[in-house]
Amino acid sequence: MIRLFRTKKELIKSPENLDQLLDECQERVQSLSHISRALIFFLKESAMDISEIDADGFKRRLDQISEHLQETKSGAATTKIFSTRKLAILDWIGAQKQYVQEKENELKNIIDLLRNGLNEMIGDTQTFNARLYERNIKMKAITELNDLRKIRESLKTEVSQMKLIIQEKQIRDSKQIESLSNEVGVLRSSLEQVKDASQLDALTGAFNRMAFDMHIQWIIERTSVAWNPTSLMMCDLDDFKNVNDTYGHIVGDRVLKCFVQECRSMFRNDDFIARYGGEEFAIILPGVSQKKALKRARSFCKILADKRFLIDSSHPDQRIGFTVSIGVSNLFKNDTVESWIQRADMALYQAKHQGKCRALGSP
Repeated sequence: MIRLFRTKKELIKSPENLDQLLDECQERVQSLSHISRALIFFLKESAMDISEIDADGFKRRLDQISEHLQETKSGAATTKIFSTRKLAILDWIGAQKQYVQEKENELKNIIDLLRNGLNEMIGDTQTFNARLYERNIKMKAITELNDLRKIRESLKTEVSQMKLIIQEKQIRDSKQIESLSNEVGVLRSSLEQVKDASQLDALTGAFNRMAFDMHIQWIIERTSVAWNPTSLMMCDLDDFKNVNDTYGHIVGDRVLKCFVQECRSMFRNDDFIARYGGEEFAIILPGVSQKKALKRARSFCKILADKRFLIDSSHPDQRIGFTVSIGVSNLFKNDTVESWIQRADMALYQAKHQGKCRALGSP
């Protein structure tokens, strides 16, 4: 044991071995830092977007921890940063579990109510069938009468009874269906509230700038954990001011809507289409290299330039055409949101400078 201890001291005293140990420690620190950021990202991904328990605030706190881990060199400082925040993380995880449990119980109650309502309807149907069967037996007995007057009076009574039974059944069914419809409406309303409509641009239906900022940051964080080629298109409608000045803002709004519709028909469902601002749009294409994205962008420019769109449905002969310029950039491993967008913007600027209605890729 003493010999082993001395051997370690001798290794540490050797400059070559000391450099080797320092390199190994540095690699270990970098590896642990990467693993820590990945775990924080996974934790963010596991958090559901629930405004009632401030999911956005929780994710911001995780981002702060990740930033501190990247900036802080001292192990003691890193431990202190995590220690001051770990209880808040545990509290939020507990709040999310409680929220999910409460919503699960609410859903179970609604399902039970629907099940009970259906059982009541089935029970009513069985009673209804039994009453009809009873009336059928009496109708059969009437056929055995010989007196026509008695047959007529008896038939009249039975028909009235059957009519009354059917009307009562219809009223009960109507009330039960209305009650079930109301409960389904409550459930649908709750589900619609979960879907955050605030992420959509009110005019075009594309994602808005806030949603884009969140998504592109998520893309960069995700690719730092699991690399996936991704491209960004920055699109700007050519001479859009002239459209507004010539035809008015109503037609300008229609042009923006038509552009988004054409984007949806041209690009994939998992491509992220957002209105970046004014007449400028951004499209994120996951799993697509810059070369393939540039090919799609050029094809899109040509297809869009060849189309004409109705200005007013009451004047089918009046149509308008417009073009778009696009800058394309792929994501690099060390990119920030700003650097990635800046390269695409520079390519867009070059496309405008070279004559518009074209797509160019960043160097």
